[in-house]
Amino acid sequence: MVDTPRARALAKELRAARSAAGLSARELARALGWSEAKVSRIETAQRGVKVDAVRAMLDVLGVEGEDRERLVKLARDVREPAWWELGRNLPHQLTALIDAEQRAKCITNVSLNTVPGLLQTRAYTRQIMETGNVPDEDLEDHVAIRQMRQGILSKREPVEFRTFLDETVLMRPIGGAKVMAEQVRQVLYADEMPNVSVRVLPLDLGAHAGLSGTFVLMEFVASRPLVFLEGRSSGAFIDNPEDVQLFYEAIENIDAQASDVSASKEILTRYLEKYEGEAE
Repeated sequence: MVDTPRARALAKELRAARSAAGLSARELARALGWSEAKVSRIETAQRGVKVDAVRAMLDVLGVEGEDRERLVKLARDVREPAWWELGRNLPHQLTALIDAEQRAKCITNVSLNTVPGLLQTRAYTRQIMETGNVPDEDLEDHVAIRQMRQGILSKREPVEFRTFLDETVLMRPIGGAKVMAEQVRQVLYADEMPNVSVRVLPLDLGAHAGLSGTFVLMEFVASRPLVFLEGRSSGAFIDNPEDVQLFYEAIENIDAQASDVSASKEILTRYLEKYEGEAE
């Protein structure tokens, strides 16, 4: 098994399933007729694993139903390159982020500077990347990748996505009035989707719990939650439960401080009308 984010995710979930079944690696190996070293290598993504081997492990561990189907599918997909791996040489942090987004059941985004990538229009993304000195030869590919990431919002079992936008995000005219009108319209459109929620942290709120920085919290079916902090040229992932709990607490405070759904739509609509008027 190539040490990829998906391979590590499968290994982690198999390890968690064994722990939930109350078996040690030695006991599982004995039940399967394997060596303990083989189980260890599978659970740390250090060796290839066949779908049949995963099925055998799940049989012993008593994993059934949707969890079994999901893990077997993940084992099958590990050997197939994902769309973001085909013919691309993307930074490790970006591929890890995309993989986590693909597997997440719920994503919460707190944004202070720009509209979240999962809601951006092409023109808005292009403007950000142009001013961020993305090389001309890579620009369109980077824009396309960000657009393809948005597919998780409309797939058959879409991710639940909620975002808290500081009002200053709407005030900053990235790309000018026409681009901003299109972007705000896109946010309002997304907000109508049953799995998407957009809340605004109004300017007159003053200080609020989100001012410590932009972050993304991703929750999964079985794996423990993960926080992503984006940097200028890289990012950081946090999965220590005690550290992640601090972000849960921040979200709880932000949720209490943000405008409700109706008021948030009013704020967004006001900016849409403003930019549409300026664009004319």
